[in-house]
Amino acid sequence: MVKLFGRESRVEQHFREHAKLVYECVEKLQELMPYFYQGDFDSLNDKVEEMSQLEHQADEVRRLMEIEFFKGAFLPFDREDRIILAELVDSVADMTQETAYGICLSQVQFPRQFEDDFREMVDAVCKAAQVLKECVELLDQDLALSIAKAHEVEAEEEAVDRIERRIIKKLYDSYRNGDFGILKLLELKNTVTRLGNITDRAEDASDRVLIMVAKRRG
Repeated sequence: MVKLFGRESRVEQHFREHAKLVYECVEKLQELMPYFYQGDFDSLNDKVEEMSQLEHQADEVRRLMEIEFFKGAFLPFDREDRIILAELVDSVADMTQETAYGICLSQVQFPRQFEDDFREMVDAVCKAAQVLKECVELLDQDLALSIAKAHEVEAEEEAVDRIERRIIKKLYDSYRNGDFGILKLLELKNTVTRLGNITDRAEDASDRVLIMVAKRRG
């Protein structure tokens, strides 16, 4: 049993490390986006590469967890939930990377009148990722606090949704006013939608935490 508990302790440590790396991947958006606003795509590409390295590190930690699960860490029902949770948390980094790559590929000149709106949205997305990290960290420490953090992720996702809808409306208004063309409208809308999808995936992960807690208390 000591060996089993040792495996479980390692997996719990990997879980926390994985959530931290995923959060750091999302946090890179705050370093990356200003280069988008300035039209500095060379520097933006450098930051995307840094993000990709973090995403790769997160993948490596997730694989280490899967090896420990294969060796028998945790009971089968908890093992399945943890594998699903790890994949859901990992998808947050995947969506973040997709967002950054999309910006690089678009090479669209950013309309400066939207900078404050985008900064607000990026800050809210990063906050949701931070709360998810805390939610996962607390899963093996304090179930009540983990539940509270899961509900907080949901609230952050709703806040991002409101910002997303507001920005998209303003984008269409600017397009109709002739401020920019259809291509810029579509590229900026895609960026906003992808940013929103990051928090959607964070909420999916937090929902899995609630399921895990319910099973433990059942």
